[in-house]
Amino acid sequence: MTDQPTNCITLNSPPTEEILRLDKEGFHYKGEFIADAGEAHRLMVEFLNQPTPKPEPVAPTDEELDEFAVFWWGSDADERTVTDVIECCSRTAYARAVIARWGQP
Repeated sequence: MTDQPTNCITLNSPPTEEILRLDKEGFHYKGEFIADAGEAHRLMVEFLNQPTPKPEPVAPTDEELDEFAVFWWGSDADERTVTDVIECCSRTAYARAVIARWGQP
């Protein structure tokens, strides 16, 4: 990235790549000055309408599974398997949120 004036608005994607910049000189798109206001508007709307990428589901860690099992069953959690935990807990809001984070049905 280049040095930027303090009085500007920038939109970056990913966080390190400047896409749009509005400053006292005008509108810049990917480092290029855009003099035409209609073209500047079109480029900005196109950028803003891009779908937001969704992060890949992250599998739970062993520690999270252990914590989940203890949360559900208490001290006898050692006798249960992860499958038991998922099957028995899938009806609770907490379990649904955890399972959704994992990308499971």
